[in-house]
Amino acid sequence: MSYANYLVNCDILHFAVKTSSELSDVESERIWNIFESNMHLFYTTSSFGWDPRSKKEEMFHPHARLVLCERRDDTPSGGESIPSESRIVAYTIFRFEREAKQDVVYCYELQVTEESRGLGVGKLLMGSLFDIGSRWRMKNVMLTVFKANDAASAFYKSLGFDLDPSSPGYVEGDWQDEELDCDYVILSKSIP
Repeated sequence: MSYANYLVNCDILHFAVKTSSELSDVESERIWNIFESNMHLFYTTSSFGWDPRSKKEEMFHPHARLVLCERRDDTPSGGESIPSESRIVAYTIFRFEREAKQDVVYCYELQVTEESRGLGVGKLLMGSLFDIGSRWRMKNVMLTVFKANDAASAFYKSLGFDLDPSSPGYVEGDWQDEELDCDYVILSKSIP
């Protein structure tokens, strides 16, 4: 299902929502390659460890939905514009879940290729989760982030995400690092 098109730095970015079962093998492979490129080091040094089989099961779970961002370089041909290249440059994977008696959009992944960072693509993808959540009357967007991932933590903070009460080590809105040796936090933000 098409979602929207944006013009960013002379590239047309096409956003589409798909279920995991609607992905082609090429799309699934590209999604995995972006994830591995961005997250391998974080996982190998975390309490989760690097377990590709388990992570693929989570990412491509039957309940998973994705918002894909593809760069399309359109070339005029006979007065019409036709896609000459379509390539996934970013995506978010999410599920509708129930957390603490509230319906939420849980963001399992937000991944942007290195060459597409700093263009606002991540912000557009997160905005799409809030749009989807609002349409489905969800209460919050939630996500998990590694404490070692400073760039992601700063990004989510800039969007207004706060430590969720369900986060390990949560005490009165603050992280109590000395109480729990955990390498991730759970963040959330209300859907307006």
